[in-house]
Amino acid sequence: MKEKRVNIPKEFNRLLHEVDTSKSVSEVFSDFLTLSIYSIAQPFYRSKIIEEKYLNTAKKYSRKQLDYFAAMNAYTLISLDMGMKDFLGEMFNMNGLGEDRKGQFFTPYHVSKLMGRLHCINLKVDIENKDFITMCEPCCGSGGMIIAFADCMKEDGINFQQKLYVEATDIDEICFKMAYLQLSLLGIAAKVQLGDSLTLKVKETLYTPMFFINGFYRRIKEFKEIEEVQSGEPVQLRLIDEEIRI
Repeated sequence: MKEKRVNIPKEFNRLLHEVDTSKSVSEVFSDFLTLSIYSIAQPFYRSKIIEEKYLNTAKKYSRKQLDYFAAMNAYTLISLDMGMKDFLGEMFNMNGLGEDRKGQFFTPYHVSKLMGRLHCINLKVDIENKDFITMCEPCCGSGGMIIAFADCMKEDGINFQQKLYVEATDIDEICFKMAYLQLSLLGIAAKVQLGDSLTLKVKETLYTPMFFINGFYRRIKEFKEIEEVQSGEPVQLRLIDEEIRI
């Protein structure tokens, strides 16, 4: 007897629509993301602010409804584990959530992958004598471009969890949450910001677990010290200290 395969996008969307029919799908999706990102971040931050944000969202739902969110998180992880992709961006578009947000949409993953592949030309040779490479994404959306670039690194035999550090920013809170969740689940070391890349005003910053697990604070410090010696200009890391102590 053949084992029946679960249609993950279909099941994710079923749960999304069944969690609480008294609320809009957009609100439920945002709350799912809030609970997911803060449950991931809190073991590393141990922050009262993060705990309050989590609890204030969680109290809107019953135990059974929170179990639905946990299942949605599991489906997200399984989907990403089955093959790198912009799963949450796809769910966002599939549910028409961009239609209420000024026509917001995300780059199709195959286009992101093409752009990532172009940037990975000769990357294996270039990275040989470097501890890690950096990537800046000032309008990151759900993180699709970053995921595609990491996907190309993986195909080239480069351990992106060890060799890639990302700084990602988006002005939209939903995008900030989607990017943080997907980059965290994929094990990409990143600083994810809710802010305006033009004015440089930032409302919130979260570092993914791999930033802490793979010692990127120390590695960035060493990188900055080398830059300081080469340029003769002092480099400050105080900002990172403040961001971590949320």
